[in-house]
Amino acid sequence: MKEESIAAVREWLRQQELDACLITQPHNRSYLSGWLEDEAEAAWLLVAQEQCLLITTTLYREVAEKEAVGCQVLVPERHDYAEAVAAQARQHGWKRLGFEAEALSYSAYARLCRNTEGYCALQPLEATIVGRLRQVKSAQELERLRKAVAITDETFAHLRTWLRPGLTEREVQWEIIRTMIALGADGPAFAPIVAAGPHGSMPHARASERPIEAGELITIDMGARYQGYCADMTRTVCLGEPREERMRTLYEAVLEAMRTCEQGLRAGLSGRQADSLARDVLARYGLAEYYIHSTGHGVGLEIHEGPMLSQRAPEDALLPAGAVVTVEPGVYLPGWSGLRIEDSVLVLEDGAEVLTRSPLDLIIPQ
Repeated sequence: MKEESIAAVREWLRQQELDACLITQPHNRSYLSGWLEDEAEAAWLLVAQEQCLLITTTLYREVAEKEAVGCQVLVPERHDYAEAVAAQARQHGWKRLGFEAEALSYSAYARLCRNTEGYCALQPLEATIVGRLRQVKSAQELERLRKAVAITDETFAHLRTWLRPGLTEREVQWEIIRTMIALGADGPAFAPIVAAGPHGSMPHARASERPIEAGELITIDMGARYQGYCADMTRTVCLGEPREERMRTLYEAVLEAMRTCEQGLRAGLSGRQADSLARDVLARYGLAEYYIHSTGHGVGLEIHEGPMLSQRAPEDALLPAGAVVTVEPGVYLPGWSGLRIEDSVLVLEDGAEVLTRSPLDLIIPQ
């Protein structure tokens, strides 16, 4: 259990005039309890001024008691989480119970309503303080993130010597997964993207049985997960000399956009301002219409979390020191190809530290 974070949640509860809060988003639950379990129905976490209760089943009792240090583990006799929450509310006299509205199913909400009707009001919360707390990484979290990034870099170093024309996108994807696990990762943080040739125009293309050809762009988006924490990196490469000169031209434009953003990042910058650092470069090259996604996002227990580097970020959403974010500009030309380059970056008070160390050379000699 993260005592400082629990203390911050309790102060937030006082400010919100809530007696307790139900945490059911798996990564928020993991963050507060210390038990890294992604299964949504594995447990509910209940935080009040005096209580930190992890409600689970006999399937998870042993591991929860071992890893959720500082939390009281409860196993309801009928494995009815809603009934257990209601029992705690009655026992402690809670009148207002907050819950994560986006992380609780309607059926679970209905059960809570039935069990608490008449004595405890349920307060839906679009967001809790936990998301903000997770943005700023502790020393231990940074250590795990750095290791995840290092495994990702080492995996890419292997790929640079292993890649050859004729391999399919799927074969490359499986080699990424195999290598990451062999290097000590929990596994990949997400299904690796391997998009060669015309598939490169789709930012989230699925790896296929299409053979990779020499001279075409190959976008590889991957990240290792280490002790629950996620890295994220993209490199676009070409096996041998590019078959079209515009491949080099577009690559240099995207690389300039990434470097400009990384050099301009610092704490206190808004997510919109950070996005514009990269977007303005691509607009200057006449590529704005082909830049179809945001510039970056936070990484941690989830591969996509706050803060966001986006045109859609709230104007008052500022980057905090200690956040780890991606910087990943790209251009995508439907029917032709596309490319993306991405680093994981630590936001500092007066700048940023690029954590990703993989080379940025477009060409892998053959």
